[in-house]
Amino acid sequence: MIPIIHPWTEWQEPDDKSDDLFAWKWKENTPEEAKKQYEEIPIPEELSERVNQEIRRGNQRRGRKLLFARFWKGTAAAAAAAVVFTTALNASTAFAESVSQIPVIGEVARVLTFRSYQKADEDMKISVEIPTIEMISEDLDGLEDSVNEEILNLCEQYAEEARERALEYRKAFLETGGTLEEWEAHHIEIRVWYEVKSQTERYLSLAVMGTENWVSAYSKTRYYNLDLEDGKLVTLADLLGGDYKQTVDEQIREQMKERSEDGTVYFEGFEGIDENTPFYINETGNPVVVFEAYEIAPGSEGTQEFEITQPAAAQVASASTKLSDVTALVGMKDEDTENLLGGGTENWTEDRSFYIGRIYEVKLAENFCKVFTTCGEDGKVESVSLWIVNGERQVTDAEALMWEQQVTDMMGAEPSWDKGISEGGSRNCRWTAAGLAASMNWMEDILTISFQPAVGELT
Repeated sequence: MIPIIHPWTEWQEPDDKSDDLFAWKWKENTPEEAKKQYEEIPIPEELSERVNQEIRRGNQRRGRKLLFARFWKGTAAAAAAAVVFTTALNASTAFAESVSQIPVIGEVARVLTFRSYQKADEDMKISVEIPTIEMISEDLDGLEDSVNEEILNLCEQYAEEARERALEYRKAFLETGGTLEEWEAHHIEIRVWYEVKSQTERYLSLAVMGTENWVSAYSKTRYYNLDLEDGKLVTLADLLGGDYKQTVDEQIREQMKERSEDGTVYFEGFEGIDENTPFYINETGNPVVVFEAYEIAPGSEGTQEFEITQPAAAQVASASTKLSDVTALVGMKDEDTENLLGGGTENWTEDRSFYIGRIYEVKLAENFCKVFTTCGEDGKVESVSLWIVNGERQVTDAEALMWEQQVTDMMGAEPSWDKGISEGGSRNCRWTAAGLAASMNWMEDILTISFQPAVGELT
């Protein structure tokens, strides 16, 4: 049953003796008391306009679910949750002041404190501050709701489990001869809080943390990196391209070497990162890979963070790069292509006995791709190969069809498909138009597109 919230109700914390950290209740006031409280609240500057803006935006996005419904453990509807938020504004000066300081991220999203409380329990201090993300000018197709729910569950679970660990520690301490006075001297503190690592028009990076001052082994940090334009969680591959693991591993090893020379101690045999390695995005837009204490170094070295810079070509490349920019390399002198597409590096055989061409990194259709050229003896570019996926993940049917359409639109001609699938599992199609030949090779985890002059067209 959804509780009915009246203007003369007030949100009240449980008393300190409650065993349920998350048991809250409504305290009933008379209408006269509620009116007096309301009139005595000092309204923060600009709050009125902010609330009015949100009412207008809310009318445009009616029906949207908010996680404030979790005040009733999931039993209240989103409509009632909106009433809770409004009532809290009217009934709590501290709540109103905190809302007036909500950071706005590029007029797209904001982070606010969904719930905050402190509690003394069995000579322990428990401090919890739970964030929530809300979109302002556009929706992320429900992404913020799923992230908010995960954050809420994470914070509640950590606080409760930390409390149980501390109580077990207290029991063992007293049973082995410790006194209450000695226990109180430990000043046990459990803290759950959050930190906005960066906020730009494109990205929001948020860290949610839990710590216990009596044992470091149970500290926990979870990072949430949101792409506010595309409505998705950001991966290292999104920021650094398909070869992100090699890029990150190389830079981490180099930074570890530099720090070791300054006295930092690391464990031997660093094996590199994987797709689950945590990171956040800093204010410059670079990912910062994070290793907790004891992961790659002794606990005395603490948390180790490594800022990863994007490959130079990837920094220069932009979404405006087109397939036509890639095909324009065909037939050009190699020396004239050096600074195109963000700059290309020379590509030699391993023994440097033969010059192959150049390697570029470009961004096409929101994907980081590598471009390889091959040169003839006359120093002209004979072919260009675009490597979209190179074994790091599976190719989806949708993206293969998207690239097929991209080439078809550029060439102005329909493709011809090879019949069936080759013994190696490859599907191939070809285009020929305006003196240019193109081919696409599609396998389970490889997707490439190549361009070269039609036979006899290179001059």
